[in-house]
Amino acid sequence: MEILLLLKTKILSFVIRNIPGDYYDNSSKFFHIYKIWNNIKLDEIKGDYFEFGIYKGKSLYHSFKTARKLGLIQRKFWGLDSFEGFPFENHSFYRKENFQVSHTKVESNFKKYKNIKIKKGFFEKVLTDKEVLGVKQISFAFIDCDIFESSESVFKFLKTRMAIGGFVMIDDFTSLDKNGNSIAKSFSNHFQINKDVTIFGYYSNGIIFRILNL
Repeated sequence: MEILLLLKTKILSFVIRNIPGDYYDNSSKFFHIYKIWNNIKLDEIKGDYFEFGIYKGKSLYHSFKTARKLGLIQRKFWGLDSFEGFPFENHSFYRKENFQVSHTKVESNFKKYKNIKIKKGFFEKVLTDKEVLGVKQISFAFIDCDIFESSESVFKFLKTRMAIGGFVMIDDFTSLDKNGNSIAKSFSNHFQINKDVTIFGYYSNGIIFRILNL
């Protein structure tokens, strides 16, 4: 029995060590996106989908396809990104050279979907876009903006637009920059846990909140 346990341990350890971390992160992320849309359907939560920081569009694509599979397509899907990196660089990984991507290429990948809107620009500016400001209710916001400074304008925007029962999913929630700031700190500046929101779940370095009251 000890030999069998040792063998199982070695096999499991080998698999975990040799599969790229992005695989686990994306699998967990995609599963939770599916779970959120199921709950939106179950409770009939109305409102658009917003993704802040779409990079190459993987999560946006998965979210759109999941919602369509569940018959929740009668809403707009917004993908916002600078496609140029970050407005501030105070983290060794979250730097311009690691996150530049072709806006034209990403936009072309979604052009056949009429209810997907791609908006280019740093959040502080793009959230003043007339079309974006016209959105009155959001059922699902996925925040993948990585740094404290970018998240501040995002949470201000969401505070008055999230539907009761809606979901806020945040990637890299506790990642710390060189100044000791994090998206967690920004979130706490705008939302109170167990008053405005409740914790719905965790994944990788991410967290999901559900809106209780605003």
